[in-house]
Amino acid sequence: MGDNSAVRYAFELLRGEIMSAVSLISADELEKINEIRLRSGRLLSISMGGDDLFLSRDGRLTHSGANALRCSQDDIDFAFKTAFSYSLHSYSKELAMGYVTTKGGNRVGFSGTAVLHDTHGVEVESVKYISSVNIRIARQVSGFAQRLYSECFFDRLSSVLIIGPPASGKTTLLRDLCRLVGGRSKVSLIDTQNELSATYRDVPQNDVGELTDIFTGYPKRAGIESAVRVMSPKAVIVDEIGTADDLAALEMALHSGVKLITAVHGCSLEDVMNKNCIKELMSEHAFDYAAELTGNYGYRVRKIA
Repeated sequence: MGDNSAVRYAFELLRGEIMSAVSLISADELEKINEIRLRSGRLLSISMGGDDLFLSRDGRLTHSGANALRCSQDDIDFAFKTAFSYSLHSYSKELAMGYVTTKGGNRVGFSGTAVLHDTHGVEVESVKYISSVNIRIARQVSGFAQRLYSECFFDRLSSVLIIGPPASGKTTLLRDLCRLVGGRSKVSLIDTQNELSATYRDVPQNDVGELTDIFTGYPKRAGIESAVRVMSPKAVIVDEIGTADDLAALEMALHSGVKLITAVHGCSLEDVMNKNCIKELMSEHAFDYAAELTGNYGYRVRKIA
């Protein structure tokens, strides 16, 4: 399937006229697709490079809704049930979270009517009457972390804090760094949201390194504590820290002599120092380097004294 395999896997969730139309999209355009979104009774939309486009029956992507394909409830139901392999009872956790990872590492999110766990209405148990399905295409960017790896890991393992605002490339950089570090040293990857490894039926769809042990779906604290206890990692990689609970687990790993590689929302090292979790970790000299995302998938590396 070549470079467009994840998109082809996404097409397996489509049916009828929609399936026929997407099969006519050019190979160049397929490589640029980020999301395919179905909304019941409304036009199919495809996101490419931040642009939301409609799809005509002849496979043309356009800003105009004229002659564009409209999604039926049957289209929604087919995509939703296929994503869950027609076995909803086996995916209760994913139903509650509102997304599931499918073949090729694609993430299928959905919206509808919440089924609440209790009368207080604070915990979602499941979702019914699905009205929208969003198929997010998995794209691994190999080589993105090479400069960071060369600067920070050329002669030894280091602890690294990746900093950036939402959608700046933090997860992409962290995933590629995991691939590189996990190719040389024992790594425990705490993949709470399954965004880094994109594990599907126990097999990671992304390359996260031959020496990487993956803890998928674990709460961060439980995953870190288990990894340090039973996997003897040289480094622990975990996405998106910031809470007091994260701090306790990271300190445990730190005091066990494990290197930490993680990410946090922020614009700069100075910005994230306002977060209690980061401030405390910095006071314990938890990180050797910071990588600040600078926009357009660029980053600067800073040594932390």
